[in-house]
Amino acid sequence: MKISVIHGICVRNDAISNAIADNIGWLIEAGHEVVLFTYACEHAVPHRLVRDVTDIMTDAHFQASDAVIFHFGIYYPLFDLILLVPERARRLVVFHNITPKQFVGAEHHATIDKSFAQMANMMFADHVACDSASNLAVLRAARVSTPASVLPLAVHGQAQPCAAKPGHADGIVRLLFIGRLVRSKGVADLLDAVERCLQADSGVRIALDLVANLGFSDAALVGAVRAAADEWPRRYGPRVSLRLHGDAPDQLKQRLLAEADVFVLPTYHEGFCVPIVEALSAGCRVVCYDNSNTPAIAGGLARLVPTADIALLAQAIGAELALARAPAWRQDGFASFAGQAWRYAHSFAPARARHRLSAWVLDAVNGVLDH
Repeated sequence: MKISVIHGICVRNDAISNAIADNIGWLIEAGHEVVLFTYACEHAVPHRLVRDVTDIMTDAHFQASDAVIFHFGIYYPLFDLILLVPERARRLVVFHNITPKQFVGAEHHATIDKSFAQMANMMFADHVACDSASNLAVLRAARVSTPASVLPLAVHGQAQPCAAKPGHADGIVRLLFIGRLVRSKGVADLLDAVERCLQADSGVRIALDLVANLGFSDAALVGAVRAAADEWPRRYGPRVSLRLHGDAPDQLKQRLLAEADVFVLPTYHEGFCVPIVEALSAGCRVVCYDNSNTPAIAGGLARLVPTADIALLAQAIGAELALARAPAWRQDGFASFAGQAWRYAHSFAPARARHRLSAWVLDAVNGVLDH
């Protein structure tokens, strides 16, 4: 089967791009001929760089495709091509949700408005796969009645449950954040809450690491993180360190996950949230705000905090700092939690996601999902 995949970009350290790369790899392994059409590509997948929709419309592979899969999470002109897909091809969309404009800067509001308007294109799809039930609810709230189902993303977690954390031996509690440094991820809330913990507990030793795609981050928040990294050691001495890992390679991210005691993500909106599952797979305790898809994706294993309540966020982090230092936790509690969290995270294993994706494409092409 010939399949065309359409998206604006396919770059490193981007959740949608990673999902696209996964999907293409699995479909090729299943024997299909797949080509990605995009403006920019950093992943090792078959692709053709294009300038606009006309470059795709005249392509022989596109014209001969049995299915055309569009990924959508923000406005991009190539998504309008769904109206011009060859008649013989099935039109499929993977919907990754849209960040509401109240959680982004004013300079992005026009793009968010265009994104919600462009959702109407999904009315022309044969079927829509949503990352989560939350995304499906957003689709229906937008009055898109196209047949749709939930197709969870794959999470490349740890091969086995974590046996221990470095903090169990050296007493340093390691906190980790993974995500873009933007308002919607709650970076400013995180810095405020951690500093409150340092002020409230003079005996705690904290190492805070932030892994971020700087190309998609807010320059002011990047500056705030770097300023805190300079100021905190002067203010609180050697009992705190803050490190920013911009565009970190996957090996470094996996090491930081394996070492971290607590993963903190005070995000204001998530359509899925791969990092929460990655953190659970690595035996990290999780603290996050209680909105959008975070309660569902955490599977009852996170400490949920009312969104935007920084005082309660600090209390939740403080409780995790105390737990991480408790002898009973290190002796017995951690091993039990790490095993339970790993088993839950394993339900998102790539092998399972690959099977779901292949079945979805075949069923869509054969008309099984039309109703």
